[in-house]
Amino acid sequence: MPRRITEDCTCDGSCVEVCPVDCISEGSPIFIIDEDTCIDCGACQAVCPSDAIIEV
Repeated sequence: MPRRITEDCTCDGSCVEVCPVDCISEGSPIFIIDEDTCIDCGACQAVCPSDAIIEV
C-alpha cells in the first residue's frame, strides 16, 4: 500500500531525501506523496520526525 502524509507534517524534508523513487514533493502547506509512484518501501515513514506518514 502506498503511504500518505498527514497534516502533522513538519516539513522537515528528511522523507524527500530517503525516497528511492522521488515520489515526495513539497506541497502547500505539507509534503505530498505521489501514490501512483510510491513503491511502499517505508523509508520515508521510518525517518519522519513527526510520525506524519501513514499507510493508506
